[in-house]
Amino acid sequence: MNKYKFDVRGHLKNIIESKEEPQKQIADKIGISASHLSKFLNGQEIALWMVLEIVRYLDKDNEIEIMRQCCYEATKKNIKTAFEYAHSKKLDSMTTHLIGETINGSNRELREWALVYGWQLESKYSRVYSEVEYLEKLKPLKPSSQDLKTLLLILEMLCFYYSGKFDLSLHYVEKIHDMLPEIKDPFIQKAFLSRTDEALANMYLKFRNNKEQARERAAKLIERNFSVNSVTNGFFISGLSYFHESYDNAAYYFKRGIELNNSRDRYFVANDLREQLAILNMFWERPVSKKLIVSEFIKNVVRQNNLEQYYDYEVYSALAFYFDGKKEKSIEKLLLSLHIFCDKKDYFRANLPKIELLKLGVDYNIIKREVNISEKDSHRDSNNISDSISLCF
Repeated sequence: MNKYKFDVRGHLKNIIESKEEPQKQIADKIGISASHLSKFLNGQEIALWMVLEIVRYLDKDNEIEIMRQCCYEATKKNIKTAFEYAHSKKLDSMTTHLIGETINGSNRELREWALVYGWQLESKYSRVYSEVEYLEKLKPLKPSSQDLKTLLLILEMLCFYYSGKFDLSLHYVEKIHDMLPEIKDPFIQKAFLSRTDEALANMYLKFRNNKEQARERAAKLIERNFSVNSVTNGFFISGLSYFHESYDNAAYYFKRGIELNNSRDRYFVANDLREQLAILNMFWERPVSKKLIVSEFIKNVVRQNNLEQYYDYEVYSALAFYFDGKKEKSIEKLLLSLHIFCDKKDYFRANLPKIELLKLGVDYNIIKREVNISEKDSHRDSNNISDSISLCF
């Protein structure tokens, strides 16, 4: 499996020698025993999460290259952790390689693990987390390990999350959190916790309209620093939660997210955050710099152009009605914006047109009725599939 033939142990030994730091001191600092560090440096396999801690302490800048080789060298003992590491770092070629090594093997659990990560890859490329496909391909699995049982619940939770069935998704998160303490591998536990916290932070803010709980989960994502994606989500949710409350706080978090993703391979993520920052500036009636005009939509809003061309565009429709409604003082367009945000179950962003409607003297009960109708529709959607969900257990 030594595809790259990179001498990981020799490389790390050289770093230790150059640092002139005793191995026991290094082991103590990263939270493993000196004997485990010695075993690894002398060619024996130890838990992959320990290797990751060693690499992050000694050569964090080259983590991906080093861990890629360690994943290729992983045996049965560490394959599951290698799968989750490759998934968290979006190393699709590594995931594909691990699938090839295990999908036809004699170990039933690893075959199932490979099937699950294969489904995640397929879902990623098709850009759809399909409930139907999940139930067809993954639900028949009968995993024996707590790790795989938990992962299957996470994926099912995400199916509901991406289809907007947030009540169900939140219900699943409670079950998942009860199972997480039983997972023995610290890296896998941390990875699964980050997956659920990303969904929770979004749902608490947009669906529950609860800024405090959303900020709490976002802060955990930032503090845990599990991956660029999870930290970016933490910055985004933190920034969005302050949108109506504090320009400085919201801008601070959006800018931190932009800085984190300011590389060629993640420019699209940075641009999404620049777009959010531009919308924030316009909400607070502040100038929008050229570097924040990253889309035709933002350009048209800044120029005060009519946004009718975006009314049927799913990504921008609610915002298009909001900005035109605000500019024209149109109650009808602001109500349409409110309706679209609520229909998407984004009750936090629905505050944008709500604020303008209240300024125009619209009866609060009319606004509240619009939100309540959407909430009832949301619960009706959840109830419609309750029968099918009961068959999943």
